[in-house]
Amino acid sequence: MKEPDHQGDTQALQNLMQWDKHIHAFVSLCEEDVPNDGPLAGLTVGVKDIIDVAGVPTRNGSEACKDAEPALQDAAVVAALREASASIVGKTTTTEFAFTDPTPCRNPHDLTRSPGGSSSGSGAAVAAGVVDIALGTQTAGSLCRPAAYCGVIGFKPSYGLLPTTGVTPLAASFDTVGIIASSVALAKKAFAAIVPTKVGAAEPLSLKVVTGLWQTDAHVDQDALAGLHNAGTALDLHIDNAPLNADVDAIVKAHRIVMHSEAAQAHGPMLHDARGDVLKPKFLAGLKAGSKISPDEAKQAAGFLSDARQRFWAGLADTDMVLTLPVPEGAPLIDGTTGYQHWLTPWTVFGGPLVCLPWGPDRLGRPRSVMLAAYPGQDAQILETAAQLEKRSPELPRPQLPA
Repeated sequence: MKEPDHQGDTQALQNLMQWDKHIHAFVSLCEEDVPNDGPLAGLTVGVKDIIDVAGVPTRNGSEACKDAEPALQDAAVVAALREASASIVGKTTTTEFAFTDPTPCRNPHDLTRSPGGSSSGSGAAVAAGVVDIALGTQTAGSLCRPAAYCGVIGFKPSYGLLPTTGVTPLAASFDTVGIIASSVALAKKAFAAIVPTKVGAAEPLSLKVVTGLWQTDAHVDQDALAGLHNAGTALDLHIDNAPLNADVDAIVKAHRIVMHSEAAQAHGPMLHDARGDVLKPKFLAGLKAGSKISPDEAKQAAGFLSDARQRFWAGLADTDMVLTLPVPEGAPLIDGTTGYQHWLTPWTVFGGPLVCLPWGPDRLGRPRSVMLAAYPGQDAQILETAAQLEKRSPELPRPQLPA
């Protein structure tokens, strides 16, 4: 990554460059003059490198796109933030085409640990304090994991609420643009700039909240469980404890069928030219698997997911919100994966808004995180509840720049 020629805010730029030598959160930086009269004036934004920024190539984390031409215009979400006077600092590291092949990015809290995927650079950049806000996407668990592992706010809005124009697709049935930020207040500001019309009721009032976990064979860290319990107590609302009712394994299986099929529809032509020779192994395998899925098989899997979504929300008809864990433990060591996502896949399928919040460190110094989930369309309400919960959260020490 090359340092831009202009000086800009020299101290902030130097801090970014010093951090990025260690965490590799950026793949390019931007040069721009920003008006200072909008609601986001003075705030800096990183943009996941599957989202177009005018004048900058969108390389999708892939050697197959190394010769991409600069984007001719901003993605709709970027244009909205720029219109609100946010400063677009640069493009952040992503897994290849937002799939699951790990990136060179590292977790600012511990360089031996993963920042999660696929919005790895966005999570790491906000956690390191080099940007205020970052854009990411989620197709399975790709925004909430880096937020959770890096100890920052992750907001995945309701499916379809934020425009995906100018965003490289992975699986259109699930692709959702979201916001990673250093506070709930900043996430709310960015959201309001992109979706100015209030969505859902904003007052938490007398909410009924269910606290629970998916019933899977995942090992759940005791520190994470303690954090969930503490967060439930801190909410000071009517809380019911109950296991979450869904067949997670079946949902994950069906989700993969649809995701692989749609990824192959979007990117399958690369299998038949030179680009296929430079694709990373997991994305290549995903495209090959997707190309073998029949339309009927994909339609059947999509129907199963639709039914599962309806059954799940019907089972929570008398509940306003769910408090749960996004991941069963803190950030894993760098091991060739981007972390555990099976707990997040059902929430993505179910289409409602999600907010991950840091909840202090665990015994290894890793950020703990809890997550709020709500019905589709209750975005303003979940952000308001998250803001109230954030006030009661234990302090998470900021990561220190390595010597």
